[in-house]
Amino acid sequence: MRGASAAATGQAPVARHAALVSAMVAIAIAVAVAAATRLIHLVPHAHEGVHGLGHVVVDVLCLVVAVLVALLLLAALTVASVPERRRAGRSGCFVPQASPQIGAFANASVWATIAALAVGSSAEAFDGFPGGHLAACAALAGGLGATTGAVHHRAHHLSVYRSFNVVAMLLAAGCLASMSLTDTGEWWARNFSTLGTSDDVAAVWFNAGLVLSGGAMAAMAGRLVRGLARPEYRPRRGARVVVHAFVGIIGFALAGVGLVPIDADETLHNVFASAAGAAFFLLAAGSPWLVRRMPRRLVATSVAALLTEVAAWVVYDGLGWASLTVFEVVAFALVFVWLIALVVTTHPERVDAPALAAAVGELVAAPARGAVAVGDRVRTTTIPTFAFAGVPPPGMHPSLARST
Repeated sequence: MRGASAAATGQAPVARHAALVSAMVAIAIAVAVAAATRLIHLVPHAHEGVHGLGHVVVDVLCLVVAVLVALLLLAALTVASVPERRRAGRSGCFVPQASPQIGAFANASVWATIAALAVGSSAEAFDGFPGGHLAACAALAGGLGATTGAVHHRAHHLSVYRSFNVVAMLLAAGCLASMSLTDTGEWWARNFSTLGTSDDVAAVWFNAGLVLSGGAMAAMAGRLVRGLARPEYRPRRGARVVVHAFVGIIGFALAGVGLVPIDADETLHNVFASAAGAAFFLLAAGSPWLVRRMPRRLVATSVAALLTEVAAWVVYDGLGWASLTVFEVVAFALVFVWLIALVVTTHPERVDAPALAAAVGELVAAPARGAVAVGDRVRTTTIPTFAFAGVPPPGMHPSLARST
């Protein structure tokens, strides 16, 4: 039984890493497809002749661009997602050593690229934006890149954050590829789910992105909420189980939205979408009560998310100033923003080895200083220490020597 348990424990990280690599490859391919499609739309005159030389040149050029974009994005994703200790080469990792700043820049570059291509793929939707789609592209890509870079720089040492960051990218990349390939016309004027109704590869990208990211969110729910169990937050009895359940419901509901496109069964599709929205609303509203000393930043994020969601609903349903697509995009984004804030604020901060050694040294030295101060009233003793390199002192086990 012990052998079987150890084997299962060892297989879990392998499966997790395989899923992470697969998701990164899918993200790189999706963004490369969007980039190549956008390039084709920028030079439509080359396709006037079916067998013309211009047609061949553009096709080859687009293929080369797609391959280069995919390779660059895969490299950036690798640098951003591989732990720093493995980048240093101590685990035989092929990724060269990179500082946290480089990892944050790589992560920000991927997010900014996705945002820029998304705006370009739906440029007509930003005709009313001051400055047109170019200004919207600069604002959204720059803002998203700066935000995600700052968050990544702070939380890159958390494996659960790095994994969930890839999950969020997978959903965004799937939607991006669908935007660039869809032939549904002005889908943004109707609803976001229209992207999954074209019965072609564009719909596959959209629906598969929802299913995979929703399933991954449900599978990661336990890891995402683990930090809430820390005693300093004073969670109520069963609080972690309730939050875990809400996150799982959101994940399963997102997967259901992709499994049941709106043109297949509109009622069931709307049930899944409404379940995701309701579960998130209850999660953001109830978490401060369930966790009595929840971090202030997470409380502020919860309040801001609720106000933003209510405002988006009023703008869409009450005032009619925006389409359902705007509300859906805002709701999707808020879910991932809140969950990332949950991970960043509730999981323990990393303690660097030098700082940890200094803290332990102060802790050990403090009683000694106190013993000297009280003089003869306290009996002290001298504990011998050994300085050695490679060979442990006589009588000491090698493993104990290494740990010492």
